[in-house]
Amino acid sequence: MKFLNIPLTLFCILILSGCASSPKVSTDADRSLTPKEAATSPASERRLQWGGVIIESQNMADTTELQVLAYPLKSDGKPDVKATPNGRFIAQSQGYLETVNYAKGRQVTVTGKFSQVRTGEVGETPYEFPILTADEVVLWPEESVRKPKPRVNFGFGVGSGGRSWGGVGVGVGF
Repeated sequence: MKFLNIPLTLFCILILSGCASSPKVSTDADRSLTPKEAATSPASERRLQWGGVIIESQNMADTTELQVLAYPLKSDGKPDVKATPNGRFIAQSQGYLETVNYAKGRQVTVTGKFSQVRTGEVGETPYEFPILTADEVVLWPEESVRKPKPRVNFGFGVGSGGRSWGGVGVGVGF
């Protein structure tokens, strides 16, 4: 009997260790400088960490560029999309990233070195984009949004009053 418990325990530990966990993000980068600040006073060759929501992704000849609307990062490195955005930036990642996965609306955290500021446009407005040469790009899992279910319940019941009369009831609950 004791021998059955050991394999069962090991099996349970193995199954639980396979459960999904949050991605791990580097902690050795500076989060204090925002993209908006970097665009006005460039931080040459500093290792930075920014994150946010992808606005656009584009594959180039040797790199993939992600235009990101930046948000402050939580302690785990995930963008805090409930906070006020703090600018836009372009993340340049060496090689190919699948733009279907790195699509508009997905959340990323990018760690890398500030390289330059590129003049571009947001709509028709000129914009200074700080560029982060990425050595780490963390794509956060999509969060499922649950649709609220209606909270109306209907019920029908029949009861007995013992020796005398019984009862019938209909109920509506909210």
